[in-house]
Amino acid sequence: MMRGILAGIFLSVTTLSFAQELVIRNDKIQRVLTYDGQAWRTIRFADASGKVTLATQSDEFHVLPMQAEKGFTISDFVADGQPVSSRSADTSFVRISYRPKPAGKGKPAVPEKLLVTYFAIQGQPHIRKSLTMEFAAGAPATVDRLEVERFTVTSPAAGGGRGEPVFIGDKWFTGLEYPAGYSRHTDGNTPADYARHYEKVGNYSFIDLEGRDVEPAAKTGLVRLMHFPGYAVTTDSVHFSIKSKTAVCGFAEAGTSVRQAFMQYLTTVWKAPRSFLHYNNWFEPRAKDLSGNALVDIYKEFRAATEPYGVKLDAMVVDDGWQDRKSIWQPSSKYFPNGWTDVKSLSSKLKAAGVDFGFWLSLNGYNNHIDWGIGNGYREAIPNAYFKQYNRYYSLSAPAYKRELLRQVPFIVKETGAVYYKHDFNELSDTGEGNGHPATDRHGHEANLDAAIGVLLATRKVKPDILQNLTNWVWFSPWWLMYGDYLWMLAGDDGTNGNWPEISTRAMATTDRDTYIWRMWGNAADRPLVPISRLMTHGIIKSSDGRMESKEDGLQDWLEHVLMHYGRGTLLKEWYITPSALKPDEWKALCTVDNWAKESREILNNTAYVGGRPDEGQTYGYMGWHGARGMLVARNPGATTQKLVVPFDAQAGFYQKKGESYAATVLFPYQDAYPVAFQSGGKIVVELPGYATMAFSFQKGKPGQAAQSAGKIVWNNIHKPTGETETTLTVPADLGGRCDLLLIGYPDVPVIQINGAAVSPVRSSKSVINKFASYAKAGMISGKARPWTMQAFDLRPYKGRRITISYEGKAEFESHLLAERKVKAPVFKSAGKNLLWPITNSTRRETVRLTLGSTTFEKPIP
Repeated sequence: MMRGILAGIFLSVTTLSFAQELVIRNDKIQRVLTYDGQAWRTIRFADASGKVTLATQSDEFHVLPMQAEKGFTISDFVADGQPVSSRSADTSFVRISYRPKPAGKGKPAVPEKLLVTYFAIQGQPHIRKSLTMEFAAGAPATVDRLEVERFTVTSPAAGGGRGEPVFIGDKWFTGLEYPAGYSRHTDGNTPADYARHYEKVGNYSFIDLEGRDVEPAAKTGLVRLMHFPGYAVTTDSVHFSIKSKTAVCGFAEAGTSVRQAFMQYLTTVWKAPRSFLHYNNWFEPRAKDLSGNALVDIYKEFRAATEPYGVKLDAMVVDDGWQDRKSIWQPSSKYFPNGWTDVKSLSSKLKAAGVDFGFWLSLNGYNNHIDWGIGNGYREAIPNAYFKQYNRYYSLSAPAYKRELLRQVPFIVKETGAVYYKHDFNELSDTGEGNGHPATDRHGHEANLDAAIGVLLATRKVKPDILQNLTNWVWFSPWWLMYGDYLWMLAGDDGTNGNWPEISTRAMATTDRDTYIWRMWGNAADRPLVPISRLMTHGIIKSSDGRMESKEDGLQDWLEHVLMHYGRGTLLKEWYITPSALKPDEWKALCTVDNWAKESREILNNTAYVGGRPDEGQTYGYMGWHGARGMLVARNPGATTQKLVVPFDAQAGFYQKKGESYAATVLFPYQDAYPVAFQSGGKIVVELPGYATMAFSFQKGKPGQAAQSAGKIVWNNIHKPTGETETTLTVPADLGGRCDLLLIGYPDVPVIQINGAAVSPVRSSKSVINKFASYAKAGMISGKARPWTMQAFDLRPYKGRRITISYEGKAEFESHLLAERKVKAPVFKSAGKNLLWPITNSTRRETVRLTLGSTTFEKPIP
């Protein structure tokens, strides 16, 4: 009989009338198992008091051998002695050893010994579990699927998927601490593979599980946490073992939602969020020549421009092209004839100038000369059908390449002092024979991911504070953040979205980025748990070739584009900027936003996407909270004034008391009170003029009074029998900035006259429908997009005058007035020293729709 007390409060074995009870606990959580005479099974999880419980019926684990249709569970084993406890620092371990029953001995993948380890860290409301399978000497084994947890519950469950936790009963969460763990719930098969909408959009990662994740005997309430380990491994060619990934189970303490509890748990295991401002040389030909001092000189140009604002780049990063493609990450002799000596020299020059150094490096050798590698003993990965459309790459799990990568990637950091890696092209698909795993996509995926994680950890061992950015073909598992600092948003590298009428090319570039983020994060009920602030968004681009802008774009267009980049909460601040391409005021715009973001980082770290789809003209933005302080950066991509409705609750990251009064302050494009009161637990509703980008801060208190322009804009429309439309309009006399007539035609604009005279537009733009990068088009197509043309006419010469606008033709069109009207700018008081530039502080924007097609309006539209 098993008796006694082990490890004090951390483990107790209590003798009961009919069973024995094993309690693994810390000061926050407990896991309770009972002994059925042969094995220990979990019957419940609970908080330390035992009042918050999750009852379970548990098989503890499930092992499915290769080629088998049926696996084995705890029922096929007997406990080999009593549980053993131990402690390490503040962590308590309990290990139970099992041996197979006689009927299972010698069967495929049945271990000689199976160890189940439960462990908990003091002060954390979660508890962990792992398995180790030990096989007889000289008897290697292959496991197809290993379920580290397998239990049923009566509470409803949600979430799940690749690298995702399961939420149970709005109180509990569980999952594998592994980006490629798979979790299922409800019937043991929910969600189906790639059923989460964000798993299959953008340039997503597809791995074919061939149905081996499916439990044929589905059961109500079944929860399964699994991965695909493949071959047992050995260090001495005699003893073989398989170690599982680690499962975790936690609960939400009083006053905390289960998703908030999961995010609190995540902060105990992830790489802590860090801001990183750097230059990347990808879009600038001058910076790609690494043989001279170009990179150092460019940094000095940055330093001269940013120092007056107190802004400093953290690093200069060289993208693809620095390497000898016929090597395993050796420097190109074209730029570095003396090899690493020259690279160290470049790094030292940059360091002396005041900035660090970083590298682009694709772990799998993507874009390198794979045939050279094959000729030198390295093995090529054999991708699945999805990844075959892209370039070739090495197998990370094949022994020779894996060894070299584990040596070379940390060596580069140690040799050069690099502070950052951009690890691009992470296909992690390999079905090849002889590459260190069974020749299936699921096992190749896990083996290649394990190899990649090994390299990331080895690099951190050399430099613990190394920043690691994981880009193409990652997926949005929150457990990636245990190994990387940033994840690519799965978009095109750069682009302008022409689905919806916008006059500014910079604005279209903003719409492009935000539409991708909307596609993944726009649905609050089914969005990734990775914070938006951890995304790589391909930064701010302003290059010598005028990429992503037009010559008519103005200073405010640039400033709004920069603000939206930072307003997402972006921690990875990438500048693909040619210093000479920026004018002094553009530097001011860039640097003031950068400083504001640094001061607001605690709030911006927690941004949530709010609103609708940008490239269908819907208002949207990013809402962040830190305690009772909030920040909203919002945008209206349409011509008409619209409202943005923001949940004032946990859906947008607000976790404070409900029913309290909050006030808002407008921070951009002017500084003023926002004259509306908001009550926590309700909704935040703000009004955004046409094509406006605005920033608001929120704090407890009552709203103040806001400056207003005087008088209303007066206009009238007449629809003539000939089919033509005329608008009579009094142009405001109190203009202090833009006053544009915006004309949008579907597909063409009509010819217009003002007071009978022909006029020419000062700006124009045209649709480009659903132009997404071919590799990132999945899920992005808008069914509402249609061809359009847009023109802007400057009405400032008519200030204070009544004019008549005539539209010739029968094309479908709409016209709008955008006017910046003078106000008495209030004196703005703020505790912060780094404020946004109030570029239109003495004016307020008004937008009114004048006409819509050939419809007649007898009075102004409200």
